[in-house]
Amino acid sequence: MQLPSLSFTVLDTETTGFTPRVNRVIEFASVRVEGGTITDTYEQLFEIPVEIPLPVQVLTRIKQDALKDQPLLESRREEILKHIGSDTIIVGQNVSFDLKMLKGEGIDLTGRPWIDTSMLASLVFPELASYSLGYVSRILALHHEPVHRALGDVHATLELLSRCWERLISLPPDLHAVAVAIMEHSAPGYRLLFDVLPPPTAKDVPSWLKPPPPLKRERVRAPKFAQAAFEKPKTGTVALVEEPLDPATLEELLHWAVTDPSTVQWIAVKNLDATLKRTTVPEGVRVLHHPSFLLDFEAAKVFARQEVYTADESTLALKLAWYEPQTFHDLPIHGEERAIWRGKLACTDTSNAYVRQFAELPSVVLLDHRQLLHFLIDPAHAAHGSLSTNAHIIISDASMLEDTASLAYGWSCTLDDLRAASEGDFSLTRFTDLLQLWIEKVRLAQDSHPIGKQDLTMPEVTALKEVIDDLLSERRRTDTVETQLKSLRQILDPTLLPGRIAWIEQRQNGSQFIKSIPERISTILGESLFSPYPTTLLIPPASADHLPEILPQDFAALSLPTPVEDAPPSISVEPSERVESFLETIPQGKTVILVPSRRVIEGFFISHTEKLEAKGVTLICQNLSGGQERMQAEFLAAPSPCLWLLTPWTYEGVELPLGSVDHLIVQSLPFDHPSYPVTAKRCEHYRNAFDQYTMPRLRHRLFRLLRTFCRHRTKAGDVRVLDERLETKEYGRGVAAYLRALGGAPSTKKPLVPQKKEEKELKPISAKKPPTKKKPPNEEKKDQLSLF
Repeated sequence: MQLPSLSFTVLDTETTGFTPRVNRVIEFASVRVEGGTITDTYEQLFEIPVEIPLPVQVLTRIKQDALKDQPLLESRREEILKHIGSDTIIVGQNVSFDLKMLKGEGIDLTGRPWIDTSMLASLVFPELASYSLGYVSRILALHHEPVHRALGDVHATLELLSRCWERLISLPPDLHAVAVAIMEHSAPGYRLLFDVLPPPTAKDVPSWLKPPPPLKRERVRAPKFAQAAFEKPKTGTVALVEEPLDPATLEELLHWAVTDPSTVQWIAVKNLDATLKRTTVPEGVRVLHHPSFLLDFEAAKVFARQEVYTADESTLALKLAWYEPQTFHDLPIHGEERAIWRGKLACTDTSNAYVRQFAELPSVVLLDHRQLLHFLIDPAHAAHGSLSTNAHIIISDASMLEDTASLAYGWSCTLDDLRAASEGDFSLTRFTDLLQLWIEKVRLAQDSHPIGKQDLTMPEVTALKEVIDDLLSERRRTDTVETQLKSLRQILDPTLLPGRIAWIEQRQNGSQFIKSIPERISTILGESLFSPYPTTLLIPPASADHLPEILPQDFAALSLPTPVEDAPPSISVEPSERVESFLETIPQGKTVILVPSRRVIEGFFISHTEKLEAKGVTLICQNLSGGQERMQAEFLAAPSPCLWLLTPWTYEGVELPLGSVDHLIVQSLPFDHPSYPVTAKRCEHYRNAFDQYTMPRLRHRLFRLLRTFCRHRTKAGDVRVLDERLETKEYGRGVAAYLRALGGAPSTKKPLVPQKKEEKELKPISAKKPPTKKKPPNEEKKDQLSLF
């Protein structure tokens, strides 16, 4: 192994959870390296006074009995420090977590120089789809023994550091120089690491920094669907066109659109980034990126002049220099770098890089719902007058319009973004601390808490609004920060609460948001979109009369016949079947199983992980197998058979290549959660909320889940829906008929475990291509390397 000429200690912990002083360290391991040679290896289990949670026992394979007669950690603090060494750099995978947990046990290493190998890997392995240690070990064939234990993680981390070092020393002089220059302003660990980089000997840019050739995709032909979608309705009338399950037909729409220069087609999609990843955009289409995904070059110049960087700021700064991105997805962004991008580098509606997109628009424009809806209601927006009299707006994924319009017309403040932007800003840091104290006082440990008038008349809110006014009056922060502060100021104003739904939300990873949206969306859509512009909505089949909160009740709508060329998957309704049977008799190939809650997933994880591992079956579980990117990457890399358990709401956003999934199993009907603030409030609009609001949204979601599966499925991929209500309830029988209709015909049940036949060994593949370098539209390329 090639290693930097430093004294360092690679360490790892196994813990009972994620919260210092609440959860405990049950295992510690370390390897000390001096002069490129391993000089010390240490591992130790620790007894704790509480039971190890069952999910942790399964994750770590450390059972309660294994801790019996082991020492208490506090009795081994000095021993641990001796093995770490007094003058070594601390190295670890996501090492900040280990440092926090050790500090909670009375071993404070947070003042020592440290290096996070996951961040280093994201710098020099842009082609990887995830930077989790398990996935990286599989793809790079790292020595990861013993599996599931702290010392195994240490061995893999040490080898990963070596692989990163090999790529760092392959840099040519200009990229080497900018790396050293940026890291001089970084945290001590990174500064020390880059100080010992040897003089560069390479002359050319290494292959891993070069963009790959564009992917070639077979074009989908759907002329009848395209013809129906482009039949422009009269102004004031909404055309409703049923979408096929095959999502690739959007590409056909784009190809058809460029052939008609007489009409400016504004094609809006739910998720622009995901669309661009799976679609070849033809010449003549202008892509309008959301401001939060565009780099504000003026903000980047300010960022480049910072005298001191945090560790994550320095890795992001180096990526800006090396990869010269135009958008968020042009560089391998990772971890807390996301919040730094949003807090310090992203465009706003008024940024030059964003406004420039709307100059000299061609006849076809591709953008997302939120952008379109936002600038249609904002006269001050640079794009407000961009829609000419010959415009035709086509909304793809229109069943999501209620949700995306709520976001477009809403106000939002993200605590992570404010926290990232407050680095080096005492006033903003103090304000963010005060805001978080108010949030914790109000939400009462709830994941989702509606904000009422009583919450907004607290003395703390008055103080927060005064501080916001002071911060805004200084006019010295980025546009992104000021936009968040202005949104928060509106949310905290009790006079603006009537007619809106406001709430505090905390995600599973601890991220917190404060949001406020209009209670009634359809009225705003009617006034700003449907009345002034010819609009076509691409909707799920048989939903023309079931678009609550999207179409105003008195609005004229024209449902066009759409003979769609579609090849739907086999869909079978099996109310008597149980998910457990698929966890015991394993389907061949790769299977996605949708279950209704994280609690249910955890139960299956506890009861089946070790049994399946003994059979050579990979089980991936939401919230227990990392974040979405990691789960996607590990699902692709895992050999068959493989099972992935996740919720329907998460699966809607999953991105996998075509041919990745053999079977989709839906355990229960994915109804909206009735206590969610938005759902609860909008149900009040209807006499029979279940039939008029809940059921249409259920059918829309089922269609979207099936279409997501069609993006991922193999040619013979099939769907099974298991909910017993499909047989026992009248509404369930209606849903069953709808599902069968989407499948084209009643399905004959086929076994998921065919006779075993010889299979070719599949090599693990990466789901993410290395970032590409793009020029901003209508402008020469900015030289971000020179900024640093």
